[in-house]
Amino acid sequence: MDELAAAAGVSRAALYSLFGSRAALLEAIGADVPPSVADRVLAAAGELVADRGLAGLSLDEAAARSGVSRATVYRLYPGKAALFRAVVAAHLPIEESVGIMAAVGDLPPKQVMPMLGRTLARREEETEAVLEEVLQSTKALTGYLEQQMAAGRLRPMDPLLAMQAFLAPVMLHIVSRRLIEEYGLTTVPVEEAIDEFTAAWLRAMAPPRRRR
Repeated sequence: MDELAAAAGVSRAALYSLFGSRAALLEAIGADVPPSVADRVLAAAGELVADRGLAGLSLDEAAARSGVSRATVYRLYPGKAALFRAVVAAHLPIEESVGIMAAVGDLPPKQVMPMLGRTLARREEETEAVLEEVLQSTKALTGYLEQQMAAGRLRPMDPLLAMQAFLAPVMLHIVSRRLIEEYGLTTVPVEEAIDEFTAAWLRAMAPPRRRR
């Protein structure tokens, strides 16, 4: 991207504001964009989960199926749980994702909420459909949040309002992303922006410290 920016006589920031990534630029000019290493690993892992369930998921076999080295897979996904979370976020509907993630080892919000945010970010072109799916999944989401509040992992409040506090900035960013990029207001990639919103929500929802 640096070389392209220099050749075009524009800044690197301007190039990223127009296309967001190297892959998006290649797609815009009609070039074939091969799947990334991470995408190949996720595809192979998704096949394993579909064929054998969670018990059949193996980082070593995902590496073999995707043609990627074992070391690379472990660098991208340091453990079976990390790979499984990525597969869920990439391939399953929101309600099913939350249900599975909450059930596997009672995972804490710091793991489940980033997964949910990235699930939304991957579907930025289907904003209305995603919002409808989220609203239909209210029971699953609020149930999970209520459970985490009861366990002392989140600040107690109305779980529906907690869900809305998470979704509002995420959905606003996704809806306005095209204009944000058009006016060159940020060069932060979508998923990185969603991660920032998620981190801010987790800080705000952290349970109050007990006085000694």
